[in-house]
Amino acid sequence: MKAPILGIFWCCTLPGVLWPQAQTTPTQSPGAARQDTSAPAPIASQQAEEGDRFQALREQAEHLRGIYEKLSDESMTDVERLLRTRRCQISRIGGLLDRTKDAMQQYLDAAKKYWQVWGDAEQTRVDMQERELASFEVEQESVKKLLEAELKDREDLERRLANLEQGKRTEEIKREIEELVKDIRDSQASLDKAQKDFDSLTVQISNMKTSIQARVINIRQNLNRLDSWREEMTAYYEKSRAAAQEVCNATHPGSSQTPLPKRKQTPN
Repeated sequence: MKAPILGIFWCCTLPGVLWPQAQTTPTQSPGAARQDTSAPAPIASQQAEEGDRFQALREQAEHLRGIYEKLSDESMTDVERLLRTRRCQISRIGGLLDRTKDAMQQYLDAAKKYWQVWGDAEQTRVDMQERELASFEVEQESVKKLLEAELKDREDLERRLANLEQGKRTEEIKREIEELVKDIRDSQASLDKAQKDFDSLTVQISNMKTSIQARVINIRQNLNRLDSWREEMTAYYEKSRAAAQEVCNATHPGSSQTPLPKRKQTPN
């Protein structure tokens, strides 16, 4: 299966997207290309390398994944061999398929538990980040008001300076003009700082919203990916069962026209 995108993970985000994909080489049978049954699993992330908080759950899922992949490869080799005989062997084929599906479900239950526990932990982080975001938005509004006030003060000082320069200049007026010029410069510096703070907050809030959205989506995608893979593999196994049943239902042995299920190539 193809690993989902989104690589913003723990240190600041998620624990990881998928475990390392096992390199399972499909066994090829004459007349039938077998579907790649290697199970999807999350890729080790920086958080996993530094120490997964739920390592025991992860190791249990990886253990069950190994059991399933070995059983699936062996069972489907036997199923394909039995199907090619075109003799009614539904009991043997059904047993192989049932054991394989049971092993698959055990792996999926463990993998989903791992992700659900991570999802709960991540939701706590998301809730905390939402509160931080609300605080940032309040601060952003304060900076915006400060920016507007500084702009208004500067415009007022510039009008006062223009009026003084139009009149007869005495020493006192000159001093007032010099003080106003200094005030305008100070006001401009404050205005520039307020603008810089406002722009910085805007970027932080935008990045935080993006991070929250990506993390929430990624939690859901990891679970959905496992469900999608389960549906695909269940359909593959049941096609084999249907082919075996049709052989048993045929009037003459070997007369079934149902093609053997084919393994799909794993997407790159």
